[in-house]
Amino acid sequence: MKSVRNLFFAALALAAAFVSAPEARAFQNVLCAPNSMTSVAKRMVNPNTNNAYVLNGQGCAVIAQADIGWFVSQGFSAGPPFGPNILYATGTLPASGTGDIVVGSIPPGAYLQHIVINNLTANAVTGGLSFGTTANGTDIVAAATCAANCLVTVADSALLKRVFSTTAATPIHMAPVTSSNSASLNVTLVYGYF
Repeated sequence: MKSVRNLFFAALALAAAFVSAPEARAFQNVLCAPNSMTSVAKRMVNPNTNNAYVLNGQGCAVIAQADIGWFVSQGFSAGPPFGPNILYATGTLPASGTGDIVVGSIPPGAYLQHIVINNLTANAVTGGLSFGTTANGTDIVAAATCAANCLVTVADSALLKRVFSTTAATPIHMAPVTSSNSASLNVTLVYGYF
């Protein structure tokens, strides 16, 4: 009887391994495993919803609202509200032009917290940089100033749009407003979950 029970649980665990992670949606939170669990399981399945999550190296995952209660009952606690930063190094941009670059995608159910720009050259980006959800778009930032050797955070008042889709990743486009002037930029997008 004991071997039948063990076989049943083994089959259940195998079936859970093939269940895909839940579709990311708004109303989620980052939760982290207690220290005693961080070295045990990297994949957790809520038996009530069959939603599976893969924990990162710190034992944390973005958990859907329907599963938060179960994870808290297992000893999980609130983790950092931020996702991993999106980092993009442009390399040397063209001497002229306003070519569009997709610097990354904000995941579903996330909001943009900050944009940090570091110009690694003595060449100012003429007219600043626009950020948008479409090619050469300005719906996120109309024109962020980036002088020679700049290291700037886009002002909160200049972030025109912070919240995106709750069901799909949103690509973030960046483009020089007037001319890139052969600048080389490191762009960091800091986002969190709601």
